[in-house]
Formats: sequence, structure tokens, C-alpha cells
Amino acid sequence: MATLNVNGKPHQVDVEPDTPLLYVLRDNLGLHGPKFGCGLAQCGSCNVLIDGKAVRSCTYAVGKVGPGKIVTLEGLARRPPSSRPGRAILPSGRFVRRSRTISAAAGRTRASSPP
Repeated sequence: MATLNVNGKPHQVDVEPDTPLLYVLRDNLGLHGPKFGCGLAQCGSCNVLIDGKAVRSCTYAVGKVGPGKIVTLEGLARRPPSSRPGRAILPSGRFVRRSRTISAAAGRTRASSPP
């Protein structure tokens, strides 16, 4: 049993520690922001933020998350507009757009955090 903090809410999930985070987010929690793309952590369609850092959830094990705070595209959509990544940086193509949205949010988190 693992407790995950996803988009500001705690969730209890009964999965093996080596289960990819993507499967838990989609299958157990019903979130559809992160997508399965390549399964090799290369395309970025599965990107989520863990403590402000973009990670590829298709190869990131649930057991590695620990107490980290996970933010998906659904969580980004709930943020105030001033803290969302701008539309100008989003290229066309849904998988690339997802990857860039999460990466832009990660960059914004790093930029707003003191060194």
C-alpha cells in the first residue's frame, strides 16, 4: 500500500512498488493527463511533476515517489492563470504539447524557487 500526493490530494493505492507511476495515475486514479506514448521515457507524453521536477512516469516506479508531491496536467489546469505555462511555448502535436507543458511548469517552479 502506497500513499501518493497527487494534485494536492492524498491517495492510497495498493500496487507493487515497481509499478510504473503512469499506470497508477491512469488505471487506479482515473487521471488522463499523462498518456502512454513510447514506453521508453523518450517522447514525454507521460510527463508529470514530482516536487517541481519533470519526470517520465512511464518508467518511474511508484516506490521511488515517496512523500513527493505529484502534479499532472489536471493539477496544472487548476492553478491560477499566472502560474501556468504560457500558450506561446506550446508547439503543435498533442504529445509534444503535453511534454512541453509539464517541462515549462517545471522550469517555472525552478525559476521561482530561491537557490
